[in-house]
Amino acid sequence: MTRQVARVPEAARSDCSFAQLQAAAGLKDRVHFLKTHPEPLLLADWSERTIPDKPRSSKQKYRLVEKGRQALHERTGGGR
Repeated sequence: MTRQVARVPEAARSDCSFAQLQAAAGLKDRVHFLKTHPEPLLLADWSERTIPDKPRSSKQKYRLVEKGRQALHERTGGGR
């Protein structure tokens, strides 16, 4: 896992907006970022939306779930 990729789940340890996650990754292209970072985390059941019924809500946030926290802990050698 590269540092850039690892920054997204690290940021999602607490509730973060899409813009906050994108800033953590340091990527400017919104579409590319969506397809390569939050979407795979959601599909792998590492993260969840705080408002699952409204994925495009302006108040939408993302957070790691237990499976994601465990995987991040394992991949980063213990996390912080």
